[in-house]
Amino acid sequence: MTGRARVSVPASSGNLGAGFDVFGLAIDVRDEYQFEPASRDSIEPAGKFLKHVPRDTRRNLAFRAFRSLAPAAAGPYRLRAVREIPPQGGLGGSASAIVGGLVAANHAFGVGLNDDDLLRRATEIEGHPDNVAAALLGGLVVTVQTDEALHAVRVPFPSDIGIVVVVPGYHVPTARARAVLPTGVSRAHAVANLGRAALLVAALQTGRYAELRVATQDFIHQPYRAELNPALEPGVQAALDAGAYGAALSGSGPTLIAFAPKDRTMRVAGAMADVAIDASSGCETYVANAAETGATAMEPLAST
Repeated sequence: MTGRARVSVPASSGNLGAGFDVFGLAIDVRDEYQFEPASRDSIEPAGKFLKHVPRDTRRNLAFRAFRSLAPAAAGPYRLRAVREIPPQGGLGGSASAIVGGLVAANHAFGVGLNDDDLLRRATEIEGHPDNVAAALLGGLVVTVQTDEALHAVRVPFPSDIGIVVVVPGYHVPTARARAVLPTGVSRAHAVANLGRAALLVAALQTGRYAELRVATQDFIHQPYRAELNPALEPGVQAALDAGAYGAALSGSGPTLIAFAPKDRTMRVAGAMADVAIDASSGCETYVANAAETGATAMEPLAST
């Protein structure tokens, strides 16, 4: 086999408040994965967060996903992984790696899987579909998984809304963030979240962005995760006070995400960063757009 592939994959934010394990939004901060035949399996890290790229091919999610789809006859491969998505912060770094590896193998070997096939495989590896769906398809994706099928519908995200992402300096393990959640919720909280999740989609599609202040509220995961995320409640309030339409925890945290008018994103970012710095040793701050394109195969770079 001589297939080569280079794939760009966006970051993603899950939940967006009330859409717990249902909403995923692609964000235009992108990792890149290039696979090419080599004399032995190897991984070459690059990018801002290169130190967080596992060099063990058995631990690297992108390499494992690539191998899971590659033909048995495929020889050794080298992966050049450019990591720009902040690690372990609620921005879908693992989803990006899984999708990048699968799309690269599908492209390099002409496997012929469609998006539905790729999404099913990515969900099997990741364990849940929200982030991998956004990373694969781009835009805002609503996912529902039943015993029989995985349903994913892509919703265009308005281009006149800016996105602010703030990653505090502290770390919240995903397993711990899951462990603090209750095993059940009240009817009142279920109804409150259902209404707000529907309101978020309706507000985005009708241009009634002021409704995002309520639509990004949550009653079934954020209140319980607040104890692990000291920047959450003050960070959301700071974003709203600075002019954001709405704000929420990104995934299981500690990253915070806010939606704002384009001319207020820098002010919102500054207000949220101040809170994150007070709550930790520092933060990473991004002002970005939604990524309307998901995982994209590109022309491979020349071998070095």
